[in-house]
Amino acid sequence: MDIVKIAERHKKGGLNMQTVTVSYKSVPQYIPWEVLTTQENTAPFKLRGFAASPGIVEGPCTIIRNLEDLHTIQDGTILVCEIPSPTLAPYMRFLRGLVAGHGGPNCIASGYAREHEIPAIVGVGGVMGFIHDGDVIRIDGTRGTVEEIR
Repeated sequence: MDIVKIAERHKKGGLNMQTVTVSYKSVPQYIPWEVLTTQENTAPFKLRGFAASPGIVEGPCTIIRNLEDLHTIQDGTILVCEIPSPTLAPYMRFLRGLVAGHGGPNCIASGYAREHEIPAIVGVGGVMGFIHDGDVIRIDGTRGTVEEIR
């Protein structure tokens, strides 16, 4: 089921207290991608990806949509990006955590996160559609989950 269709059904009240499994073409089929919803339209979300670097952290996030946005990274934020790049290496020491839409346990971002000992989750398909700049999120790098904190 497409994430856009899930979000539309959720807004209309068609999804109540259920788990929806979403399949992505860019990753293997055996990964249990979950979008957990509740009865409220403004319900917190929970996403799953690859656990890349262990640890649990929560705080505000900064969205990076392209490399020109790197100057917006603030000290102590959780970085959320679609595709991690080696260009992020100098900024890793300022981050509390990392969430990436693409990648796997052995990608460059995973290695940088383990090197700097920050929690990281990669391969979180659709993450850019659920998280907005400044949202307070909790990431669990051991379990590979990202959730919104209200």
